[in-house]
Amino acid sequence: MRRRIGAKVRLAVGLKRPLTLSKPLNIAHRGGAGLRPENTLAAFSHALDIGVDGFELDVHVAKDGTVVVFHDDALKSDIVRDADGRWLDGPPPLIRDLPYADLATYDIGRLKPGSKYGARHPGQMPVDGEKIPRLADVIWMLKRSGGNEKLWIELKSNFIDRARTVAPEAMAEAVIRVVKREKFLDRTVLVGFDWPALIAAKKLAPKVECWFTTLPQSYFAEAPVPPEHGPPPKAELEALRAMERAGAPWTGGFDRAKYGGSVIKAAKAAGADGWFPFFADINRATMTEARDFGLKVGAWTVNKPDDLARLTDLGVDGLCTDYPDRLAALLKG
Repeated sequence: MRRRIGAKVRLAVGLKRPLTLSKPLNIAHRGGAGLRPENTLAAFSHALDIGVDGFELDVHVAKDGTVVVFHDDALKSDIVRDADGRWLDGPPPLIRDLPYADLATYDIGRLKPGSKYGARHPGQMPVDGEKIPRLADVIWMLKRSGGNEKLWIELKSNFIDRARTVAPEAMAEAVIRVVKREKFLDRTVLVGFDWPALIAAKKLAPKVECWFTTLPQSYFAEAPVPPEHGPPPKAELEALRAMERAGAPWTGGFDRAKYGGSVIKAAKAAGADGWFPFFADINRATMTEARDFGLKVGAWTVNKPDDLARLTDLGVDGLCTDYPDRLAALLKG
């Protein structure tokens, strides 16, 4: 049974009355990317030591059909070194173009010094020798640990350029095949911005839990996007807005315009069990709307203590964070 929020949390969020809400699930984003190399077994193991409720991780399908854990659809030069320890140079290869045997030769245990990406996580501890894991490896590690932690598996099919990844339906089929084979379906939550992949997964495994992810809604508003919302370059942002106006390919036909401008209502219509938005899009109004539709609510990616406390106060079901240690400390009381 999940414990109730205690006095320390009430003080942290400045509440004047007790809460009776359950504590949110502590979900380590990419295993806790602020602490250990992202999407590695070292990160997942460290998160278990912290005491998380599960991990969020990203998956792709390699050339030989293996489901691998990696964020970008191509090898990221800021975190990938070859077998000789050299940082990747030049255009990186796509995950879909390499068999797992080749992917397993790369080292992803350290951030490239001086890179912009490395500057995002200055406190990350390197773990040299970490390799790109398979989804099955992560499941095996979790089962071996003897706990009941879950996996939030993000299906990373590319909705802007379909040629860079396998099709969303193929992505869903590959992942469902692995989690069924490993008997891990009941501890799996599928997430993703590309709703066609989640819709396909629901057809293959109706009982699998799916939280439909949404982009920051400020991307599609009239006002300028706040810098803290991480807007893409201007040309890319305008392209996203144009795509949405024309019928966003990432919604699988469930465009928010068809549902009164509500991405929450659209997600419910598409078959969602939960809504997984950018954390700044969660407030009392959107929480109420999601609850009215019977949806769970999780937030990505929440790192600042004040934001963790605010969303805990609102009663979200899960907080996805690069710093699961911070959330663990907040919820300790």
